[in-house]
Amino acid sequence: MDGIQHRLLDGIENLQEMLGPLQTYVTPTSALVGLGAGLTVYWLVKRNKYKLPPGPTPIPLIGNLKLLGARDFQEQCMELSKKYGPVITIYFSTRPIVIVNTIEAATDVLIRSKADFANRPKIPSALLFSDGGKDIAMAQYTPTWKLHRKIAGSALRTYLKGRKLEEAIHGSLTQMMELFDEKKGEAFAPHTHVDLAMINIIYALCFNKVYKFDDPKFKSFMDIQNDLLASFGSGFIEDIFPILLKIWPTKRLTGVLELANKLYQVLVDELVEHKQTFDEGNIRDFTDALIQARMEAENEEDTELLSQLTDVHLKQTLSDIFFAGLDTSRFTLQWFLLYMAAYPEIQKKAQKEIDNAVGQNRLPGLDDRPSMPYTEAVLHEIMRVATVAPMGFPHSARIDSKLCGFDIPERTTIMINQWALHNDPRHWKDPSKFDPERYLDSDGNLGPKPVSWLPFSAGRRVCLGESVAKAELHLICAILLQQFDISIPPGETADFTPDVCGIAGYTAGPYKIVVKRRT
Repeated sequence: MDGIQHRLLDGIENLQEMLGPLQTYVTPTSALVGLGAGLTVYWLVKRNKYKLPPGPTPIPLIGNLKLLGARDFQEQCMELSKKYGPVITIYFSTRPIVIVNTIEAATDVLIRSKADFANRPKIPSALLFSDGGKDIAMAQYTPTWKLHRKIAGSALRTYLKGRKLEEAIHGSLTQMMELFDEKKGEAFAPHTHVDLAMINIIYALCFNKVYKFDDPKFKSFMDIQNDLLASFGSGFIEDIFPILLKIWPTKRLTGVLELANKLYQVLVDELVEHKQTFDEGNIRDFTDALIQARMEAENEEDTELLSQLTDVHLKQTLSDIFFAGLDTSRFTLQWFLLYMAAYPEIQKKAQKEIDNAVGQNRLPGLDDRPSMPYTEAVLHEIMRVATVAPMGFPHSARIDSKLCGFDIPERTTIMINQWALHNDPRHWKDPSKFDPERYLDSDGNLGPKPVSWLPFSAGRRVCLGESVAKAELHLICAILLQQFDISIPPGETADFTPDVCGIAGYTAGPYKIVVKRRT
């Protein structure tokens, strides 16, 4: 009996710690009642017919929330896999989440199982931000989703037939390089410059508009986006207790929704303008290509299915391309500048390759990419050592399934620990070492994709913008290395401590660099 009482008292302390703003309203009596109910559910789950993968013991009602909120969540999961195996189960409240920590198990989830794990979990807060799951990233695997993704993919292919991606990158980086020149060799933090360059590129691609970096509207948009990301943290209490959405939503969630709506309104205004000025003979940007792809689908596809693809769906598609493309690219580029400054010998080798392939009389272009495999290898290695989305997007089981000999009940959430895949010593020699040579063959050419390299996921839910992101980042990196020498300020050392970790992302912490024009 003493053991049970001790566990209940520990549970009260953990409950009050996890609930944050709500802890003022949790009394010992209510906590005991909640814990009693949680214990009942917990034991029912343990005794049901399913044999879930093993994992750390959850706190009744709360689950493994402390682990989920840890800054080094992905690293802890990798350590737990050494004890419990390649797939482990942790609990978000009373709901199990299966974490996949090896490429072999990830391949089973993403490819060999076909569509068995192709759904997304129905997270209350995510449904709010996606207009009830009308986006592509978090929508369920349905005929509507397939058509929605097909239309978006068609729009991307149509748009990329021209030179607009290259033009957008050249135009934005020209402004960025001018700002670098203004530093006159003084140390500075490049984060804002990277953010503004990347948002200008994505804005040009989506809406055929380019802003000056000192435009107040432009800066305001980026400030809102950064505030939005900072406010997300590790999730919302409403995802544990959905009833709060109806009776008592927290100020944090309502504040984040207000920020998101400001950004969505920009997309809506652009979509309305593009529909009013649409000219089939002049596809100006991705938004025009998206409108055109939908019009073409209307002549070929099931009209009932297309009726479900409203302007809200198109807005959400724009949101997927815009914000996912913006954040992953800018975070990767922030890491790129830091690693190039910290590894001058690797920087010089890439610069020599770029000089041989392009010279100094013009900026690199998309057609030069095959001639710069080492630069591509540098980018691939940065995507590995600085995995900006360590847990990727969560999956959900569409049916009762099996994984590594364990039961995965329908609607169970599955997360791929991409950080663990990118640091698995079975597949990477000295995984902590920054080594672009890993990706090259004996002749110095880019070799086959490494088995355990998965920054864009795979299978039916593979990143829609993978081909665009790879080409975009490669060209940006090549231009910056062609034009500048990048270094750590004198007397300082590179600090690779990330600023945000865990489920929320993996971004470079504050750092400064020195950039000087190459002569």
